[in-house]
Amino acid sequence: MAEGQRREDVFEGVHPVLPSLALAFKRMVATIERESGVGGMKWFLLTVLGRRDGLSQGEFTQEYEMDPSRVTRTAQSLEGDGLIRRERDLEDNRVMRMYLTREGLEVLRGLPEINEQLRRRVHSVLSEEEFEELRRMLGLLAEAMKY
Repeated sequence: MAEGQRREDVFEGVHPVLPSLALAFKRMVATIERESGVGGMKWFLLTVLGRRDGLSQGEFTQEYEMDPSRVTRTAQSLEGDGLIRRERDLEDNRVMRMYLTREGLEVLRGLPEINEQLRRRVHSVLSEEEFEELRRMLGLLAEAMKY
């Protein structure tokens, strides 16, 4: 913020929920990055592959409504880091499938501990009922913002 500028003035005209939502998301991603040593988008892709190894880049892009070029760049970077391998689908050469490597699985071993740290931090300010209500409301908001 520029010197002498009030926070209220900076966010004038912005929907009131966006600054708090953006800040909470940014801080949660920063915690994941700090604790895992892996960037937020990379971490997200790794965790999805941990549940669905062999997912195609196209499936990931569609299911999570992400930019295909961003997914490709992230997958290429993870491949370069040795955390995943990418292979063309045997039945459809246009499809690129992603698989965790041993190194990728090793990174994911830290997931339960990082999730528990996040859970403790969230529950230090929200009761279980408030947390469930927040999840419900965020789901409603996500649905309402679909295009």
